[in-house]
Amino acid sequence: MGAEVSFGAWVARQRKTLGLTRAELAQCAGCSVSALRKIEGDERRPSRQLAELLAGCLHIPDDQHPTFLQVARGHLRVERLAAVVPQPAMAFGSEHDRPQPAFRLPTPPTPLIGRDAEMATLTRLLRDPQCRLLTLVGPGGIGKTRLALEVASAQIERIPNGVYFAPLASLSSPEFIVPAIANALDLMFSGPATPLIQLLNYLREKSLLLVLDNMEHLLEGAEVLATLLQEAPGVKLLITSRERLNLQGEWLFDIQGLPVPPLGQLDLVEEYSSVGLFLQSAQRVQAGFELNAEERLAVSRICHLVEGMPLAIQLAAAWVQLLSCQEIAEEIERNLDFLATAMRDMPVRHHSLRAVFDHSWKLLAETEQCALSGLSVFRGGFARDAVEQVTEASLSLLSALVTKSLVHRTETGRYDLHELIRQYAAAHLADDPQHEAAMQERHCDFYLALLRDREVALKGPAQQETIRELTDEIDNIRTAWVWAVKHEKFASLGPALRSFGLLSDIRGWLGEGIEQLEMIGQALRTGPEGEGRHTVFGQALAQQALLIFRQGQHERAQSLFEESLAILRPIGDQALLLDPLLFLGILLYLNGQFDQAQPLLDEGLACAQAVDDPWFTALALFNLGYMTSFSGNNMESYEQMHAGLALWRTLGDPRFTALGLNFLSPVVIKMGRYEEAQTFLQESLMLCTQIGDRWGMGTAYRFLGLAALAQSNIPEAQSLIHKSLDLFTELSTRWDIAQSLIYLGEIKAVEGDLLEARQIFFEALPMALEVQAIPLALDALVGLAYLQAQAGEVEQALELSICIVSHTASALDTKDRAGQLLMELEAQLTPQQIGVAQASVRAKSFDELVIELLNRSQTPRADTTPFSQPGQL
Repeated sequence: MGAEVSFGAWVARQRKTLGLTRAELAQCAGCSVSALRKIEGDERRPSRQLAELLAGCLHIPDDQHPTFLQVARGHLRVERLAAVVPQPAMAFGSEHDRPQPAFRLPTPPTPLIGRDAEMATLTRLLRDPQCRLLTLVGPGGIGKTRLALEVASAQIERIPNGVYFAPLASLSSPEFIVPAIANALDLMFSGPATPLIQLLNYLREKSLLLVLDNMEHLLEGAEVLATLLQEAPGVKLLITSRERLNLQGEWLFDIQGLPVPPLGQLDLVEEYSSVGLFLQSAQRVQAGFELNAEERLAVSRICHLVEGMPLAIQLAAAWVQLLSCQEIAEEIERNLDFLATAMRDMPVRHHSLRAVFDHSWKLLAETEQCALSGLSVFRGGFARDAVEQVTEASLSLLSALVTKSLVHRTETGRYDLHELIRQYAAAHLADDPQHEAAMQERHCDFYLALLRDREVALKGPAQQETIRELTDEIDNIRTAWVWAVKHEKFASLGPALRSFGLLSDIRGWLGEGIEQLEMIGQALRTGPEGEGRHTVFGQALAQQALLIFRQGQHERAQSLFEESLAILRPIGDQALLLDPLLFLGILLYLNGQFDQAQPLLDEGLACAQAVDDPWFTALALFNLGYMTSFSGNNMESYEQMHAGLALWRTLGDPRFTALGLNFLSPVVIKMGRYEEAQTFLQESLMLCTQIGDRWGMGTAYRFLGLAALAQSNIPEAQSLIHKSLDLFTELSTRWDIAQSLIYLGEIKAVEGDLLEARQIFFEALPMALEVQAIPLALDALVGLAYLQAQAGEVEQALELSICIVSHTASALDTKDRAGQLLMELEAQLTPQQIGVAQASVRAKSFDELVIELLNRSQTPRADTTPFSQPGQL
């Protein structure tokens, strides 16, 4: 490289060699594009911090960093860079060769102004392995969120598992922190484990950066973050908050206002980022806006009055269409003494921001004030149609508020208020209690109607879009739900119950859904009698029972289903009976109570057909077929299940189509149609992946493992079962873990690893009993009985075989296997020994026999390694 080449030209050449755009290098180094442009154009030298960051981004070898830094700072001539050889292995190839890390960050509508020094420092901190919890602290409106987004986006290519953003401002309680993080990660909860456990299981092996925005009102939930950091060592947290979290290991970074020019200065005021932000904001509302000498002084004064606070600057600049900069400064200045002396109930750090809000409010037309105060009833954003129906504000009014930077329009077309503006507007709404009540009631009616009207879509081809829509509106739905319960709007809640239960089930919001439904139950149990209250109460119990069932609490769920049926039967509406009849029937047959389940499923089918509900008809047909499979009639089972699956396909429900494909496959495997089963399961995997259903994916892997086992492909079977166990362990769904463990035990037995097989069966058995899945427990006992027989424990194996054959919850396949073993064992024993075993089984309950077996398993045997410790019954 010749002497005529400058440092800036050298940087530009190396950037192009690496295939980086100027924007990409600026993002990597944590500086603005304009700053990098000036460096490459030799208009400025980088600071030492920025030079260090550029060295890393340009892949300068560590031993050559000092030379690069000296040249960058102008202490050495650029010719010295001729000896600096960047690491070619680190260079990017074509655009397609570059790594594309996952990230979910909102795209800011405007470029960041200033903050070069903050960006450099924060980038350095995030690269420090010791810094895992970094909190940006400062008053509202200071620009914490905008800066966090910029610094996070600069980390995308450096963090293996990506960068994610979770907004917390709209959350009303710390209990929603975990669901908000899961939503940012696109993580769906499923199964009985708490959302926190499932989140920790998901993050434990990940290396990612998680941005949590607006934490100040949720400090009581900070311990959740401490637990996350402890359990997931590869996760870093970037927090924005008005107050520190007070956690060990927390690194604090105080965000100040943008630099402001000295008062009275006329030259170079545009070089100060506070003035640059004002100019950018003003030009968005008035094309061609420029600063003359007089306005330079006024803008400088404005920036001083608001202490360089970005939100205040943007709100002030929004008025340049109506007022001169001097008039804006005068209006704000009049309020400073008032705010400093009279607003004693506000924190000091909010005084200047309150001045901007008060000033903005006074300059709004009365209709604009009314519209803005009405918008404060929304939580977490809102759509245009919601604005029109709830606040009756016209599009022109909404547009005016957007123009004045009081309302923000997102890239998705939704609208939102900054949380501070919403709180300010809400205070004005509260000044008129009658208007406030009217807004809240219309808000409640709109979102409960939205929930009600999405029931069909949640079961059809628009399922994914509908889930996304309702997820976007979940904070509004929560607010509407609470208000409706408080004001006893049960007539509006009733039609929305089924959608609410379905959404909570699909998204895995089991705990929250149960609590919201319990609110209705408590209000109706203690409230006065009224028309329609019994109907809503019975429906709420059914939906609550369904979510509790999904948690694995079968006994409690059964009690609530039965109570729901007792309430709803006298009403005489067959449509109301569908949920409790069918889901109670499913629960009972999974517990081995086939005689009680059959009439419920039959009645549920008759009700579904009578009210012409194809979705519930499919659910009834499919589960009647699945229960038939326990009796060994595979062809009849296949036909019924296939009929239900066909209906779900016709309706276009991807989730239940995948569920149907999964649970039809074991019947197909029993029929020896392995290729058909594998086709079903591969389709299910595709659907589950598309909708993010990890439970469905785990189920598909389990049955693919069963198909491989049936074809004696032992390595493939074992690999697939382990995939299913990884997913179910992450979800903590103990029924599914037990089922997969039983299959794994059978695989180990076929391999000849009898000790490992025995340990696995002893691990699965207490899990099955814990969730009251007696048929599963009996499957585990069959496996243990065969192992006992092979180990010479003939009399114990005989007792187990007798118990399994005589148990009413045994599936036909299970009875057949136990019966075959029973005949083999009886041929080896005397009539007296057989009689003793039969008497022993008659003298014990099933629970006593299993407890005795588990207790024996904990006693080390002389000829084997001790078995693993089983769980509690």
